[in-house]
Amino acid sequence: AASAASRPVAAAAAALTGSRRAGSAAGSPADLPSDVDVAIVGGGVTGAAILYNLGLAGVGSSAAIFEKATLTSGATWHAAGLVTWYHGGNNFKFWHKEGVELYKKWQNEEGIPLSFNQPGSIRLLQSEERMKEAQYTLSKSKLYQGLFDGPEMNLIGPEEVKRLHPLVNTDGIIGALHTYGDGHIDPSSVTQTFASKAKALGGQIFENSEVVGMKCMPDGSWEITVSPSGGPAHVVRARRVVNCAGLWAERIGNFAGVHTPCTVLQHQYVITEPIPEVKAYHEQHGHQLPVLRDLEGSYYLRDEGDGILVGPYESEEDMQLAPPEWKGTMPPELTYHLFQGDLERIMYSMEKATELVPQLETTGIKTVLNGPTCWPADGNHLVGPSHEKPNYWNACAESYGIAHGAGLGRYLVHWMQHGEPPYELTEADPARYGAWATPAWVGDKVKEAYGWNNYIAYFNENRPRARPVVHPDRPQDDIVAVLKARGAQLGFSHGWETPNWFHSEAIDLKNTMATFERPSYINAINKECEQVVSHAGLAYWPFAHYRISGAGAPAFLDRLIANKLPAIGRVGLGHLLTPTGKVYSELTFVRLAETDFYVTGYSNYQLHDLRWMKEHMEVGEEVQIEDVTSKRAVLFINGPDAESIVAKLLDEPVDLDRAQFKAFQWRRLSLSGAETIAVRMSFIGEHGLELHVERDQVARLYEKLHEMDPKLGDWGGTTMNSFRIEKGVPLFGKDITKDHDAFEAGLDRFIKLDKGDFIGRDALLKVKEGGGPTRKMVKLEVAVGEEKVDCVGNEPIRCPETGKVIGFTTSGTWGCLAGKSLALGYVYGPELWADGTRLHVDILGKKVDVFVRERAAIDPAAVRDRKAAAAVKAAAAEATTTGTSSRAQQQPAAMHAAAASKV
Repeated sequence: AASAASRPVAAAAAALTGSRRAGSAAGSPADLPSDVDVAIVGGGVTGAAILYNLGLAGVGSSAAIFEKATLTSGATWHAAGLVTWYHGGNNFKFWHKEGVELYKKWQNEEGIPLSFNQPGSIRLLQSEERMKEAQYTLSKSKLYQGLFDGPEMNLIGPEEVKRLHPLVNTDGIIGALHTYGDGHIDPSSVTQTFASKAKALGGQIFENSEVVGMKCMPDGSWEITVSPSGGPAHVVRARRVVNCAGLWAERIGNFAGVHTPCTVLQHQYVITEPIPEVKAYHEQHGHQLPVLRDLEGSYYLRDEGDGILVGPYESEEDMQLAPPEWKGTMPPELTYHLFQGDLERIMYSMEKATELVPQLETTGIKTVLNGPTCWPADGNHLVGPSHEKPNYWNACAESYGIAHGAGLGRYLVHWMQHGEPPYELTEADPARYGAWATPAWVGDKVKEAYGWNNYIAYFNENRPRARPVVHPDRPQDDIVAVLKARGAQLGFSHGWETPNWFHSEAIDLKNTMATFERPSYINAINKECEQVVSHAGLAYWPFAHYRISGAGAPAFLDRLIANKLPAIGRVGLGHLLTPTGKVYSELTFVRLAETDFYVTGYSNYQLHDLRWMKEHMEVGEEVQIEDVTSKRAVLFINGPDAESIVAKLLDEPVDLDRAQFKAFQWRRLSLSGAETIAVRMSFIGEHGLELHVERDQVARLYEKLHEMDPKLGDWGGTTMNSFRIEKGVPLFGKDITKDHDAFEAGLDRFIKLDKGDFIGRDALLKVKEGGGPTRKMVKLEVAVGEEKVDCVGNEPIRCPETGKVIGFTTSGTWGCLAGKSLALGYVYGPELWADGTRLHVDILGKKVDVFVRERAAIDPAAVRDRKAAAAVKAAAAEATTTGTSSRAQQQPAAMHAAAASKV
C-alpha cells in the first residue's frame, strides 16, 4: 500500500506545482530589488501571512518574499490543513481564533474558495484521567470565552457523540469535548490568498530566487545574496530579515550566524478510498462529519472527499526524524519532497481507528503520505527576534502553521512595529533556547514532544528525555549528582535541572507522580516547610546572571527599570517594562560599586532579558554586559538558624546578625574557600541568605553546609511555591507577564514615577490619570473543604450570582503552614477587590467558593518578629501597670513570641 501510494502523491504534487506557478503571479528574478525594509525568506503559509500583515500595517510595499522554488513547495502543500478554535495552551488560542475568523470571512463573505470546512471537532475521552484533563481544558476555554470572545466548547456524552458522528463506535467512550466551528482547509489555497492579498497591498514575491548567503552589516542591516534561477547572484540590502524557511530554517540560520534549534521529522497520514456511509452523510446533511481526535489511539480523523484521512502521531520510540545525513535541515535541492510511506510504523493508530470507525476495516487505502515537517524541541515554534543578531526575526519550526498563520503574522508584525509583542507567548520565543540546545539534543528531545502529543497533559508533568543537558553552557553534573543523592526529584528550566521536591530515598520517579489533584507527595512538602521554619533548610536554584558595568551603566539601567537603583552596598528589585507599561521582566540588582552591578534574573528568561538590554542600549553608550550565567550559582539557606549554620563556614569573621546585616544589603564572604556574595533577601519570606558563588563551588558548598549541620533540611520549587503564595508573593512569568501592566500586577511600591523617564513610564502615567487599573491581582482563599484539589492557574473566576467570568487565577497551591488552599489571580472591577468578597472558581468541573483576602495567609518572618516583639512589650507594659509581673504571667507571652517568630 505504501509503494502504491507514492504514485498518486507524486502526481498530486506535480499538479499542485503547476497550478501554483500559474497562479502566484510572482515577480521575475530579473526584477529583484536592491533594497527592502523587510526580507522574508521562504514562501510557505507563514511567510505569505507575514507579508500580508505587513501590508495591513501599511509597510507592505517595502517588503518582499524570496522563495527558492515556488510558493508552498516545502511543508505547506502536503499539510493536513487542520484549522481549529481549540488549543490546549493559553495565548496560542488567539492565533487559532484569528485564523478561523479570517478564513471564514474570506470564504463566506468574499467568496474566495478555500475548501474551508467547519464541521466541528470531537475530542474523545476514554478514562477518568482524560475526564479530569477535559474538565480543566473546558474551564480554561470558558475563561477565554467569557473574557476574550473565545469559542464555544462543551462536554458531551457518548449519545451526543454518536448523534454528531454516526460512524463512531462509542464502546469505551465516557464523554468528549465538542468544539463548534473547528475544521480544515486547503493549505495551498489559503497560502495563495495571503500572497495575492499581500501583493495587492504592495508586497513583492520572488519565486525561484534562493537565498544563498547573508551578512549582518555594522549598522544592523543585512546584505542578502539571492541566487535566481537562470540568472547571476544578486545582493539585496534589507533593514530586517524574517526566517520563514520552514524545512530549511536551520540552513538560513547558519547563513546568518543565528542559532536555530529545530529539526526535520516525518509525519504521516493515510487517505482511504471513498466510503459509502461518508458519502451518504454528505448528501443527507450537506456538510462533513466532525473531526475526531482519539487521544488514546494517538491520531486525528477527518473527512477527505468521500473518504477519510487518518493522521497518527507515533510513539517517541517509533517516530522517525529525517535521514541523519540531512543534519536536521532539508537539502536545498529538494522541493515538494515526500518520504516513503510506512504503514507498519503507524499500525497501532490505524487499528485503533478501525475500532472507532468500523467502516475503515473494509475500505482500501488510497494514499499513505509521509511528509517532512520541522519542529523545535518542544513543538511550540520559534517566533520572535534573535538574541544574537540585530534585526533578525524567526518565524519558523511551525508545527501548526496552517492554523497559526493568520495570528502568527499579525503577532510578529505588531512586535516589529511597536517594539513589544501584543501579548505573552514566551513558549514560542526563540530566546527560550541557548547554545546548549544542540542539534543532537533537539533531535532527541523532539521525539518526546512528538510522541507525547496526545498524552495526558498534567499540571506537574515531568518530561525526562534528553536530560540532564550536557554542554559547557550548562555545567551542572556535580550539583545534579549531589541533589539526586539526597532524593531530589528534578525538573527542567532553560537547560538546567531544578529540584522540585525531595523524596526520602535517592530514586528518580520521573513522571510517575503527575496528577490533576493535590500531589501525593504533599507530606514531603509539608516536611520541607516545617524544617525551614523550625530550624533551617537549603535550596539550590538556577538563575540567570549578568555583570553590567561601565561609566554609562547607571543611566542605562535607570532608563530600563521602573524602580530606583540601589545604593552601593545595597540590593534592589527592578522591573523591565514595555512601552505600554506591561511587565517584561524582573531582575535583582546588587550594586558592587558606582558603575558596577551584579544582576540576577530568572533562568528561563536569560536570553530574553539579554536581548532586551542589547536592543535598548544606545549607540556609543559606555556599558558592558557580560552574561555570567554559566559561571555563577545560588544557594538559598532559610530559617531561624540559617545564619548560625553559615557562620560555621566563615574563613574570616563577619557579623551575620540580622540587626547588623539588614534586609536588602549584601556582604562578601569566604565560606570554606568559596568566595561568596551573600544577599539579605528572601523570595519565600523567611529569614535567611542568598549565597551567590562560582558555579564550580556550589556542589561542594551544598555538601559542606550539610556537614556543618546534619539537621539542615533540603527544599525545592514546590515548597518555594507554597511559601510564596502563602505570603501573597507573585511569581514573574506566571502571575506577572507581558499580559499585565505594572499597576494591575500590584507592583506599585517598585514603580517610581517621580524618578525621571524610564521605558513604560508614560503608559503608566496614563493608567494612573485614568483612575487606575480596571483589573487587579488579588490574593484568594479557596474553600475546597475535604477535596484534595487546588487551583493551579488559568481557572475562571466567576460572579456567584450570575456565573459571569470576571477574572482568572494565575497560580495556586496548598499552603502547608496555613493549612489552606490558596491562589493568586486577577479580578475585574474595584468593587470585587475588597477583603472577604465571595466569588466562584472552576476546579475540575466544580464551582468552588473563593474569598478575596486583603492580607496574606502567613506574614513574612520579619513581620512575625515585629508582632512577637510587640506582644512581649505589650505584655510587659500590662504587667507593670497591674503590678503582676510574676513569672507565671510572663511565660505565656514569651512562648507566644517564640511560636510567632517561627510560624
